[in-house]
Amino acid sequence: MAGSEQKGVQPKRLQQNIAHKHRIHPYSNFKIMNSIKHIFLTAIAMFGLACTSDDDTGIVPSPERVQLKVIGRGTAIGQPRTIGHPKTGETLESVCFLMDLVDPDTGNVIGTLQDCVVDNVTHSDGTILSRVITSININGRGTIQAENQVLQTLRPPAEAFTFTTSFTPIGNNVINTTFEFEGMEGTVALDGEVNLTNFDQGIVTFDCNFTIALEL
Repeated sequence: MAGSEQKGVQPKRLQQNIAHKHRIHPYSNFKIMNSIKHIFLTAIAMFGLACTSDDDTGIVPSPERVQLKVIGRGTAIGQPRTIGHPKTGETLESVCFLMDLVDPDTGNVIGTLQDCVVDNVTHSDGTILSRVITSININGRGTIQAENQVLQTLRPPAEAFTFTTSFTPIGNNVINTTFEFEGMEGTVALDGEVNLTNFDQGIVTFDCNFTIALEL
């Protein structure tokens, strides 16, 4: 019987020893949790420091700026129209030409461009100076209106009736803006050409490049 008890005890002790070896001491649990807490707090501190560093740089965002290049292109028939000057409020009698607005990079039509010629002065050298209100309407973005004093110079051969057109503003010539461009000022410069072969019928062909620079 004693032998039988001895044999029965050994497996029980062996099980206890195995259980003891695999038991995690409560102090070990505490050390693990403390380490996790330390890592978490360190990460928060580093994140807070990074945010503080960004906020303390003193960098003030620059005013919003827009740089655009577009082309007014097409053959249009002049339409007599009475327009109001958006800045001065004066009433202007003009002849307006509506054409496609083209993206020079893709060649896609992105809106419309309307040139309203308010008056023309022909100089002794054959050049023409025109006061023009240009409305650039970009689909989904808004409208930019500018007032230009466009110089037109006949390009040889004279019988082709092709004129180079140019205007480089020295200051703000933007008179109205809407939607995305609302409240912005800047310059709208012109470099292009027009063909007046059929001008006696009120028809003009345009190929005009506009460079737009705006800011709030």
